[in-house]
Amino acid sequence: MKKTVLILVALICTIGASAQKYWDGSRADKLFTFGVRAGLNVGKQNALDDQADRDFRLGYQVGVAVDANLARSFSVNTGVLMIQKGWKQGYSDAGGKIDVKDNATYFEIPVLASYRVELSDQAQFQLNLGPYFAFGAFGKQKVESNYNMGNSEIDSFDEYRGNKKFDCGVSIGAGFTFSQIYVGLNYERGLINVSRNTNNKFQNGAIALSLGYNF
Repeated sequence: MKKTVLILVALICTIGASAQKYWDGSRADKLFTFGVRAGLNVGKQNALDDQADRDFRLGYQVGVAVDANLARSFSVNTGVLMIQKGWKQGYSDAGGKIDVKDNATYFEIPVLASYRVELSDQAQFQLNLGPYFAFGAFGKQKVESNYNMGNSEIDSFDEYRGNKKFDCGVSIGAGFTFSQIYVGLNYERGLINVSRNTNNKFQNGAIALSLGYNF
C-alpha cells in the first residue's frame, strides 16, 4: 500500500512540475459529465496505538460519478459510491485460534480536485486529490474460533463492538479515459478513529481499482 501511495505522489509531482505546459484553461465541451463505476476494493485498518494493523480483505465498490468541468484541464469530481472497507485479523496461542473478518460497507461521497491532461481527441489522463465522506450502511463481522466460545456474527456497526458509522479521510488517485471508457486507481486513508472499542483505535485504508463508462 505504501509503495502505491509513493508512486501516485511521484506521478502527481511529475505532472505538477510541467503544469503550465499541459494546462488548458479554456471552456470544456461539457459542463457536467456523468458516469457509472464498478471495481475491486482492497481494504484494511491501520492501528493508531500499540495494536497491530488489521490485514487486507478484498471487497467491491459500485456507484455513480459526476464531473463538474470548470475548464478543459480542471474538474471537480464527486458522486456516490457503495464501498466495502473490510478487514481481517487472526489471534492464536497455545489454547487455540480466533479469526475475525469484517465487511463493513459504506455509502461514500468524494469531493476531489481533478487535473486533466488531453492526450488526444479521445484520450485523457487525470490526477485526483481531495477529501471523502462516508456513512456506514451495513455489513457483518464474523468470528470463527476453536475456543469454547465457538463462532459468532454481529452487525459491523454494532453499538458495543463494531465500527463507528461515520468515516472521512483523503483520497488520491489517477485515471485514464479513452472515448467513454474509464479506468482508475486510487488510495484512501481515513483520518478518524472508526473503532467503537475504547481499547483499540483504527483508521480505514483502501486501494481501489475501478472501471467505468461516461455518458
